[in-house]
Amino acid sequence: MSGCKKAIDEDIKPSNDKTDFEVLKTLDGLATATNGSYSLLVTQNARDFPYDLTWFHMSEFKGNNLFAVTQAYPQYRDDGYTYTNSPIQGVTPSFWKMSYRIIFSANKVIDAIEDGKGVEYDQFKGENYFIRAMAYFNMARIYAAPYYQNNETNLAVPLTLSADMDKSYKPARNTVKEVYAQVIADLEKAATLMTKVKSNNYASKESAWALLSRVYLYMSGTATQPNTGYCDKAIEYADKVIASPRFTLVQDQDYATVFAKDSRTNKEFIFAFSHDPANGNVINEFLTPKNFYGYYINGEYAASPDYMAILDQNVADLRHSFVRAENDPRSPNRFTVTKYDFEQVDANGYSTQSKSATCYLRLAEMYLNKAEALAKKGLNSDALVPLNEIRKRAKAPEWTTSSLATANMTAFQATLNERRLELAWEGHGTYDDFRNGLPMKRLYTDYFHTTPLTIQPTDKRVPYPVPFEEIKMNGNLIQNPI
Repeated sequence: MSGCKKAIDEDIKPSNDKTDFEVLKTLDGLATATNGSYSLLVTQNARDFPYDLTWFHMSEFKGNNLFAVTQAYPQYRDDGYTYTNSPIQGVTPSFWKMSYRIIFSANKVIDAIEDGKGVEYDQFKGENYFIRAMAYFNMARIYAAPYYQNNETNLAVPLTLSADMDKSYKPARNTVKEVYAQVIADLEKAATLMTKVKSNNYASKESAWALLSRVYLYMSGTATQPNTGYCDKAIEYADKVIASPRFTLVQDQDYATVFAKDSRTNKEFIFAFSHDPANGNVINEFLTPKNFYGYYINGEYAASPDYMAILDQNVADLRHSFVRAENDPRSPNRFTVTKYDFEQVDANGYSTQSKSATCYLRLAEMYLNKAEALAKKGLNSDALVPLNEIRKRAKAPEWTTSSLATANMTAFQATLNERRLELAWEGHGTYDDFRNGLPMKRLYTDYFHTTPLTIQPTDKRVPYPVPFEEIKMNGNLIQNPI
């Protein structure tokens, strides 16, 4: 795999006269290597796009919370949104390679530390187990069909669990079931190893629990055919995080500005990719309108009319704080997403990159995971309890069994609706539909489409294709249907 090869040859190779084996025998060396794993989440590497940028593109753009205002520049930025699924263009090649660089970097640390060596060593090993699990889970979502669809035979990505490999290493793709099992094993191991409290741009036992809740929810089937055992596990791990004193649902004005602050002190964020002036968050370039000589160069995408219609059902909803109305005659009724525009790194305004974190896990999701799992089990009244915690916090009316009946909604539908409102533009919307056996519907037109778009969860365009250059280098990789 070219991702692994470049990581070995260009990125991890020591610049001094010590071998990596010697460096990784010390706590300082392990700290440096682990920080290198985190840095790969937010930096451009070997001419590939930053990991969180490609993750946002490939997870969020296939959903219905954004709409295209104009064609992006460069045009490959529209690949996911239009379901073109190019295996050679877009950000797909970068995401694959960056994912395996992250995995290889984590494997180096995991391989270097013996179990039971001490609390400090265990912490580093646990953090890298978490990083590896997160990378594999994201790849399984990107390159494979949803879990409920033939997970024992459908292919995900190759599992590489050691840094000990050579140029002849050409693994085949593992099944969806195998990859999910490895993700769970890594996260369970990570949770037992991590005992230190750090800021939320580092992994923790709570972040391992939170991701386990999400993974089990993805395995829990559809509303009509749920797997109640996996629902129970999603609830179990969500409850562990909710019970932790480290995190809280921030309220009122603190919630309205929850994304407009330094993420490291954010009491709601469980795990976030941290950005600074040297490594600005590039996601904002998709979203913030920017004028140069009368043309849009940035800000190709805005909040979708569907999303705004749901949000506007309650005028007092504090989630209006996460969009901003733009007064531009070329784009009337345009609402810009503001979750990624905390302090632009370029004071001169020539770039819209920001210091915003890319939030990967936060406490609100745990309440919604619990609500969805309870609703799938048919425990509708119980599901309304965590669901209404999120509604109350947002200043939206609480649901009752009576008001749901009046609205002709089930508790499950209300929960998915709330996930959309709460977690929009954080990489969830596309998968909340497809993993539940539901179509993605854009009930609006845009720059590319003159009629509304519907994509079924069984559509071959749901998984991205494996990048062509990877298949060319590794003949054991089977391509997804194109």
